[in-house]
Amino acid sequence: MGVLIVPIKPVFAYRIFTGRKRYDLRKMIRGASRVESGDRAILYVSGDVKAFMGEFTVGEVITGSPEYIIRELNKRPRSGVGEEDFAYIRGAGLAVAIEVLNPILYKTPVEMKEVLKIIPDYNPPLGIQKLDEYEPLVVLILDKAREKTIRKN
Repeated sequence: MGVLIVPIKPVFAYRIFTGRKRYDLRKMIRGASRVESGDRAILYVSGDVKAFMGEFTVGEVITGSPEYIIRELNKRPRSGVGEEDFAYIRGAGLAVAIEVLNPILYKTPVEMKEVLKIIPDYNPPLGIQKLDEYEPLVVLILDKAREKTIRKN
């Protein structure tokens, strides 16, 4: 099991933290980090937020063509994904649907400016980044967030 840094737009992050979105859809890029059930996904919320806001445990991982992903998720009426999500993966060679389990919202987000004070050359990833649990970035985020969480089930 690894730790994933997952960049995400604010609207989708809020849907995950409120329990509305139960799967996160991603285009797969050749050579991209493999997402596995049990991984810890830390959400870096982009846009105006620019902060690590929370995390979830990866449940089921469905990989295949966008058409296959759409068919599979249409069988799950409570998936929390819809046409807006499907439009994002359409046309990709390969896509993945990542089940969101046990989302945790940090009471106080870990802002990018805090990270840059300690890791000055860090740039948030454009896609999913898989790290070891002892990487300085992971330790920094989890140490700052450990006492600042709100569990959403």
